[in-house]
Amino acid sequence: MELFMKKIISAIFLFSTGSYAATISDSQLKEMWQSPKTAAETLINQMSFEEKLGQMLMVDIRSWDESNTENKTPFITINDSVSKMIKDYSLGSVILFRENLIDTPQTVELINHIQNARNNLPLFISTDQEGGYVTRLRVGTEMPGNMALGATGSPKLAKQAGTIHGYELTSLGFNFNFGPVVDVNNNQNNPVIGVRSYSDDPILVGKLARSYIEGIQQYPVLTSLKHFPGHGNVSSDTHFALPSINIDKAAWSQIELKPFLEVMPDSDAIMTAHVVVPALDDAKLTNTKGEEIGTPATLSKPILTDLLRHQLKFEGLILTDAMDMGAITGNFDRQWSIKQAILAGNDIVLMPLAIKDKSSIEQLGELYHYLKTEAGKDAVLKQRIEESAQRVIYTKLNKQLSPAPHDAAKAQTIVASKAHKDLENAISEQAITLIKNDQVLPYRLKQQNEMMVFSDEGPRNELISKHLNDIANELKVSLNVKHQVIKLGLDTLTTEEIEKQIEGQQFIILATYNLKENPMNAQRIIDVANNKKIPLVVISTRNPYDIAYLSGVKANIAIYGITGFDVTNNVRNSLETNIRSGLRTLFQGPAGKQDILAKPQGKLPVDIKTPDANKVLYPRGYGLTIL
Repeated sequence: MELFMKKIISAIFLFSTGSYAATISDSQLKEMWQSPKTAAETLINQMSFEEKLGQMLMVDIRSWDESNTENKTPFITINDSVSKMIKDYSLGSVILFRENLIDTPQTVELINHIQNARNNLPLFISTDQEGGYVTRLRVGTEMPGNMALGATGSPKLAKQAGTIHGYELTSLGFNFNFGPVVDVNNNQNNPVIGVRSYSDDPILVGKLARSYIEGIQQYPVLTSLKHFPGHGNVSSDTHFALPSINIDKAAWSQIELKPFLEVMPDSDAIMTAHVVVPALDDAKLTNTKGEEIGTPATLSKPILTDLLRHQLKFEGLILTDAMDMGAITGNFDRQWSIKQAILAGNDIVLMPLAIKDKSSIEQLGELYHYLKTEAGKDAVLKQRIEESAQRVIYTKLNKQLSPAPHDAAKAQTIVASKAHKDLENAISEQAITLIKNDQVLPYRLKQQNEMMVFSDEGPRNELISKHLNDIANELKVSLNVKHQVIKLGLDTLTTEEIEKQIEGQQFIILATYNLKENPMNAQRIIDVANNKKIPLVVISTRNPYDIAYLSGVKANIAIYGITGFDVTNNVRNSLETNIRSGLRTLFQGPAGKQDILAKPQGKLPVDIKTPDANKVLYPRGYGLTIL
């Protein structure tokens, strides 16, 4: 053993002269994999301050402009400036978003070039492929999302979803996925989690998250639980504001903490939440406006170090949620908040600043200078950077991260393959939940049919129309589909206008999306349809709670998502599997029940409560069937 360790250490010193600034070869990496703890300890002692800090920073490069103008274009190919930045700053991690990922060959090439630009160790190449509402691959298998998996109640299906994500991500070159979300969505007005959560039941959340991780970890892809200490009970979006969760510690332990405890032993990392939880840390900070506010968990040593690291004994990586989100940037100086995040116990600082041109690279240099100066004055900060850099290095070696290039042709046979898309559809079909049905469904189609679709957005109407056309072809009937874009939550339509729009229609689809109190346009459409005795189905296209804000609904299904949406830059994609499966449960052909395409099988994974949350209208586990 002693001879073996001497071999490891001598291999390290072969390319270490003063500071550890040399790309590691495959053979040297493989030697270090044999004893990652010892190798990490040796490497950290050879690194300069800048190299250690680089291991802690994960940058995004969504767009790039070489001339520092406003004419930025999506960053989809490597360039000399970015390549030099990665090497010069010894960056340890890059996160990629939808803008970066055009198709499979381009994605593989980009990631290969990013890895090739590394200064020393292989880079973490990460993304947020949660499934459903948060998906980053433009070409890939999204899966119907966590709450849809919750509606199936099936750990087996959750594992299959994880397996496919792991297989596709690793084939592209990703080695870190920020998921699963283990937040318990116990606030139906939550604007940012919703269908990203499996359920409002912490036990079900933990069970399905653990199964998902079992699936994804069949491949060399790390996982990160989101968002500690819990993001499910907020009423504002941390991309824009800093919410506070005002529950006592006992309630937090019974709800928010449970799934973390269930899944923590199997996960590689935990991402923080930009939320204030006074029961866990009641210290106050002064924001840049001079206001006294609570301490967000991302900046809280009592929450991240005292509680998560020491009390709960979590040994994996702790990383911040994006530091460019409004909850942080709207309240604190950027450089100070990054220093505070490190002091709080974070090992990786996610998106410390947007890299988009040469001036932003200069700002990165200013951040390095600031933190080096601060560490020179603060021994605790210096020690924290040492600890975290070593933990990152150990994780890379222990997980045997390889910078080896990936093959685009092979990836194309894997990513969004027919087998994967077929399984995606099979899972989404088992998730569709029938919440209300007063002898409306399945609607029996005739040979000729007139149908109206209402929703908030043109692309949503077009997507629904596309899949209605597929159903018509499959059942060999004619569907004349009209659609209208109506802002369903507003009060702009008169009864007379609605009557004119639905005149001559035989069936109406009202596709709602996260309704709030008094959605007058939606309610009037329902009222007029009922008065005219035209069958109408409400499809709750994202959160399943919409029926709580409507009256007189005779038929309602929940599909748990129709678009993915990156709130940081308004990039949407269609979740076709969800709407496809939902629409297939609505109809029977002219021959009757032998022409039913699919039956709703899902059960609500959350309680649907009245708007004041005082009464449960439809309990978790509820779901009708069609006989």
